[in-house]
Amino acid sequence: MRLFRSRELPGRWIGDDPHGGLVHWLAEPRGWSKRTPYTGKKRDLMEVSSTLARGTGWPGARGGRLPRGESPAKSVSIRATARERSNWERAAGDRELTLSDWCRDTLNRESAR
Repeated sequence: MRLFRSRELPGRWIGDDPHGGLVHWLAEPRGWSKRTPYTGKKRDLMEVSSTLARGTGWPGARGGRLPRGESPAKSVSIRATARERSNWERAAGDRELTLSDWCRDTLNRESAR
């Protein structure tokens, strides 16, 4: 089973259901119980590790500890002005992400260009 993220649905996972359809659900504990069919464009999805959806109830999430390569292992410090940080926190909040997750997603997306 595959897991995806989408810019159009921040704070949600998109993944295969046991019958092969695509559904989306909240990226929070037991979010799978409130899943709905995904009707967006499949080409807009970015595939991610299925271990990221652990704890949501999605049957495709593998149990056990996260592999070392999948969880952030080292910190990166960035000096920012108060205005920059405020803007970043607003952007993260708009997408229902933590500042750290928003930074990581943004940096990964930009580096993949």
